[in-house]
Amino acid sequence: MGDAFLLLLLIIVGAVTAFGLCGYGFGTLSAHGVRRADTAARLRSLAALAGAAAAALYTWGALHVFGGLLEAEDGGTGSAPIRPCLAAGGPQKAAVTLRADVRVVPIRLVCHTKTGESYPAGVPGYVNPAVAFLALSSAFLAVGAGYATELRTRKQGRTG
Repeated sequence: MGDAFLLLLLIIVGAVTAFGLCGYGFGTLSAHGVRRADTAARLRSLAALAGAAAAALYTWGALHVFGGLLEAEDGGTGSAPIRPCLAAGGPQKAAVTLRADVRVVPIRLVCHTKTGESYPAGVPGYVNPAVAFLALSSAFLAVGAGYATELRTRKQGRTG
């Protein structure tokens, strides 16, 4: 039950973060005007939008894991082998799968077999690489925005 609560919390926080960063990114661009915005404002907006996309994709992955966890903990007819593990590992691995648990970084459902082997399930393969790429892009864009602001400030200090 703790994993399900954690995933629900991650889904809510991820959705709020994605919407908040979208609002900041588009708000910054609209406040300055797309054509009149300086480089720092554009980079800040792009950083916020890349962060929003990363948060949205992470939330998408968390939704997949939450659904897989609910299927794994169903316990009803047809619950063995664990369905997300069956889809990820095939019938041979799923037949010896004992349990599944949640990992949050990177987001995934991990299936554990009787032999000690574990394998990921429940999340589309594109989610975690895309989240990593977008999060790193957002960080680099934010650093670039700070650098552009610093350069503009120094230039104004010399001419002013």
